[in-house]
Amino acid sequence: MGEQTRSPQQSAARLTEMVDQILDEVHRLPEDLITWKPADDVWSVLEILCHVDEFIPFWTGETVRVVRDPAGEWGRDHTDSRRLEAVKAAPTRRLPDVERSLRAGVADAAARLSTLRETDLHVEARSRNPRWGVKPAAFIVDDLLVHHVEKHLGQIRRNVAQYGERSTRQQV
Repeated sequence: MGEQTRSPQQSAARLTEMVDQILDEVHRLPEDLITWKPADDVWSVLEILCHVDEFIPFWTGETVRVVRDPAGEWGRDHTDSRRLEAVKAAPTRRLPDVERSLRAGVADAAARLSTLRETDLHVEARSRNPRWGVKPAAFIVDDLLVHHVEKHLGQIRRNVAQYGERSTRQQV
């Protein structure tokens, strides 16, 4: 991770902005694209949204926990059951419900992050995930919240592009 460039309040605003952008783009998509999977091992737009809906509160909580108790370990790996269940449950969820949950989750995250001071983001703790080792709270905010949401916006855009390419190939 590079130097911390955003205050907690700026990060909270960026997180909210990114979720708003994702939801604005998703609202313009045809319904069948939202549940379409480009490949068996690629998430649908709805699965991505369910993942984002789950990880925003999780990583926000981990950030606050690091600041309050740097002696404790934080984080998880890709096998975490909450993470996997959120994606697995996507076919049982409807977009308006996911959107409401996402908006509430990001509002709560933004409020919690906004209470932090810039010095709080320098507090370090060891991750449960050995690939990360000891990291500051800023790493969680920057990489596992803000950049993570940005990455999934890109993933949604790739799905949209692949869906368009599929439609074009079928017409040929």
